[in-house]
Amino acid sequence: RLRPYMRQGLPDYGVPPTEPMFIDEVTLSLKRPPVDVKVEFKDTTVTGLSSFRLNSVRADKISKTISLNMTVPSMNTNGQYKMTGKAFVVIKDSEGPFTVDMKEVNVKMDTQLKVQNGRLLVDGEPRVKVKVGDLNVKLSNLFGGKTPQLARTITQFLNNDSDRFIEDFGPQITSQVSRLAVNVYNTAVQDIDPTVFGLSA
Repeated sequence: RLRPYMRQGLPDYGVPPTEPMFIDEVTLSLKRPPVDVKVEFKDTTVTGLSSFRLNSVRADKISKTISLNMTVPSMNTNGQYKMTGKAFVVIKDSEGPFTVDMKEVNVKMDTQLKVQNGRLLVDGEPRVKVKVGDLNVKLSNLFGGKTPQLARTITQFLNNDSDRFIEDFGPQITSQVSRLAVNVYNTAVQDIDPTVFGLSA
């Protein structure tokens, strides 16, 4: 039931669409000597979330949770970036368009349930973990296009550190997906008898 709402969002609950998803600003920090840089991503668009494969959905009566595991085969991100800091040399004139292609993005979401006014509802924000199978970052005009070899080195640093990229970038994506999932879950579970999960109505 989640997929259809990704394109239209939930206007009644103030939840925007997540296909495509729009992100105003994200800052990525990468420190690995001799590289110490900050990358500001702006006006970012993310596409591909609605193509997810549902691996599993499990309801646990003991912990009173619903666990969802899904994989997004391909996600594309594009927008504008600006890089500052040091990477062998002081970084100058490094800003322009960027793209990020992510493959086999695994998303695990654990949702706690509660009873409110006799109905089953989501309790708080879901816990979300994201793991990327393959990451390909491209930054146009890095170093003003003057040192392509150094630009390739910096790009390789970014691509080799997918965990750090997701650590900084992922929360912006997962927070929007979580808001959507909470409202979809609440609609789906509100008519389920709470005693199924051992909760008193």
